[in-house]
Amino acid sequence: MPSAPTRPHIDRAQKRRELLAVTETVVLLEAPAGMGKSILLAQLAEELGTSVYRSAAAPVEASLPVTVWDIPPGSSPDPLPEAFVSGDRRIIIAKRPETVLPSLDRAAVYGHVRRLGVSELLIGRDELRQAMPARLAERAFQQSRGWPILLGRSSPGEEEMARFLASELLAPISAVELVALAAWLDGNPTPVASSELLALLDPVRPALRHALAAELAARRAHPQRAAELAAAYAGQGWMTDAITTWQAIGRFDEASAVYAAGGGRFYLYRHGAAAFDRVLAGFPSDYALGNDTLVMSLAMQALKHGEVARARRLLADRFGSGINDFHSVFTHREKYSTDLLAFRVVMLIYEDYQLTDELFEQVFDTLGDLPLDDHIVRGSFYNSVLEFYIRGRRLAAAEDVAQRALYHYEQAKVPMLAFYISLHQALVRLLMGDANNARRHAEQAARYLHAIAFDSPGDERLLALLNACIDYEGGKPEPLARFLSTELDDFVHGEIWPSLIEFALHYGSQALSEHFSTLAARNFLDRWRVYQISNRQFGLMIELREAAILQNANRWQEAAEKIAALATRITRSWVAAAGEELERLKDRDEIVQAMIWLRHIVYEQPTRPHLERQLGFIIGNLNLTGRQRLCAEVWLAFVHKRQRNLSRARALLQKVFEEAARLGAIAPLAEERVFLSELVEQQRIGEYLEISAPVRQVLRRLRDGGLPNSALGAQNGLSRRETKVLMMISEGSSNKFIANALGLSEATVKFHLSNAYRKLGCKRRREAISAARALGLVS
Repeated sequence: MPSAPTRPHIDRAQKRRELLAVTETVVLLEAPAGMGKSILLAQLAEELGTSVYRSAAAPVEASLPVTVWDIPPGSSPDPLPEAFVSGDRRIIIAKRPETVLPSLDRAAVYGHVRRLGVSELLIGRDELRQAMPARLAERAFQQSRGWPILLGRSSPGEEEMARFLASELLAPISAVELVALAAWLDGNPTPVASSELLALLDPVRPALRHALAAELAARRAHPQRAAELAAAYAGQGWMTDAITTWQAIGRFDEASAVYAAGGGRFYLYRHGAAAFDRVLAGFPSDYALGNDTLVMSLAMQALKHGEVARARRLLADRFGSGINDFHSVFTHREKYSTDLLAFRVVMLIYEDYQLTDELFEQVFDTLGDLPLDDHIVRGSFYNSVLEFYIRGRRLAAAEDVAQRALYHYEQAKVPMLAFYISLHQALVRLLMGDANNARRHAEQAARYLHAIAFDSPGDERLLALLNACIDYEGGKPEPLARFLSTELDDFVHGEIWPSLIEFALHYGSQALSEHFSTLAARNFLDRWRVYQISNRQFGLMIELREAAILQNANRWQEAAEKIAALATRITRSWVAAAGEELERLKDRDEIVQAMIWLRHIVYEQPTRPHLERQLGFIIGNLNLTGRQRLCAEVWLAFVHKRQRNLSRARALLQKVFEEAARLGAIAPLAEERVFLSELVEQQRIGEYLEISAPVRQVLRRLRDGGLPNSALGAQNGLSRRETKVLMMISEGSSNKFIANALGLSEATVKFHLSNAYRKLGCKRRREAISAARALGLVS
């Protein structure tokens, strides 16, 4: 295929006049290839009636008024002759920036040199207008930006241009300049890159990208040039590229040094998960396992993927089996480095330890060993403690250490970690039942996420879930339903943060059970069960949440059987006999178990002696979250109502609704529909609640979300007792079991069943169960 036809060269008469008018005796045209230096010299020589001297050897002094010297690219020219250095004779020289001309600096010091660079050699609009019509000249200038080589051909192909750029422009420049060009292409210009050169290259960005990739690949193939490139990457702050380049040529010590400079075990938070995984994969296993920082990094990588056992094994192989004995580590912490102790505190987040006050004191003793200016390590210490305060429901203390962690992360300039703290601050507020302040922290988290310099899709999903849960808390289910429909798969397989899993389990299962089905909620919980294999706290959390979901679906007996099967001390018998012990419970999971059993007892036996007093004790427990306290107060109002104390019932319910309105917390009340529907149905209570505007607003949101105006059983003509008996037979309970559970005789149970059969038009037990399911009494 014939090459594209060349255009006649533009006659640069104006530029020639400017060169000849220069007062200095040495005029230097110094610019990259393609700037038209040789053509300009040829036109100048023709005008002067002489020829262009093209050689690396210095021109012989002659009687010519002006010598024209075009130094060949890639050559090492002889020194500039003394006659030109001293200013006795005139010379015009063209060379590339990388070509060194000896004696030129001496001439410059004498004041005899005038340098013309890229900007002076560009072809301007006026020159183009003299050579072509104005409209064509403007178009040519916009396409070329005045770069002569782009005017020399009608339309140079991208591949052809890329080869030219690679061989003529990129090959001669230093690694530092090459990396600076790459930074410019990525939108991060640096002082190293010449602004003149960058303006020149702007029209050929696509070709430059191909050329740059080819040149970088060529340099990486040669160890010495690759080493120069790695150093340039590190100088530019491109630590991942520097590390992988060192790794590619087998220089792992240098790669490890850059890894340490780039954050070490905190590399993940400064450069992102993809870069973290990439650099760790580049170290040979035997090398990595012999390096303390890399072993801790590999352990962190395992923890982030929920592989606690692998993380423990990595530490044990490097530091001895004693490292996994938390008590021993902090009792004999002089055996271990400060950095390892700090990492061991972080690792506690993912393990099943329950920190006692004594252990907390030992952990806090390590804080004194951490340098005051090591902000990222101190911040991570407070971050770890924050997790345990949340787990232990010490929410006021959690807010305090969150502020401390945030301060250190801001000082360390690690927005990703600051994002996680804001996320946890929002979570704490949601646990308190304070959706309004949770939103404020979520907005701050969004600002930190926006400041992260790399893509972090997992964190974007976390923020989306948080915002959806805040909306859900305020009575807007659509965002959470949408998240669970579109983002759930990626979220389930993402990074594991224990407190955030608890948060996801609770809101996800509640939303799915209320707006989809109980089956959907149980399937959602099952997807998380894989983590209970390596972490018991997740397994127990899932079992407890499933029991609550079954209660919400009116499958009370199945829920009771599930929680009774758990090997814990908080049994139904323990709760039934408990008094002040309920007020003293501290463990998060024990509190949840006790509340599930209390809820069951309130549902089955609301007139049971001392139940009111027991609920008072659990409400007085300072370790309850705000959400849990709202729920327990609803149960107490229900008990007051069943015990015919309507004044106390409506006063307490009004207080609960007003608190929910103030905090923007509708979701906890929505989960108590089984009790609230009967309470608000009662005329004296319902009318009393309608007096308060905030309470009316809460009621409207609950009804919009599915709270019936009357109980389902009442809608179908069933009494409360008939409804309860019907639900229990739907779960497979025998008449004898129902009688024992409700404190009735078997004859009374049969009486209620016969009434229910009659009202539903059924003759047999199976027909009644089918009718109960069709009416939505059991899901």
